[in-house]
Amino acid sequence: MPWDYRKEKYDRQAATDPVWYLERLIRHDLGNNKIDRLLLIKHFSELNIPEDRKAFLELLLWNKPF
Repeated sequence: MPWDYRKEKYDRQAATDPVWYLERLIRHDLGNNKIDRLLLIKHFSELNIPEDRKAFLELLLWNKPF
């Protein structure tokens, strides 16, 4: 359960804005949730995340070196 949103509001926001949801998962490590690979690939260029995490995800997704 996220600490800064009530569950209903969080679930509604996550369903309507996948980029927001992915950024939260990557930045805040929300428990045992797993990131959907296809969703991540689809919205990767839109993500506003730290460069080191973006580089690591590129390595995992496309085997691109740093």
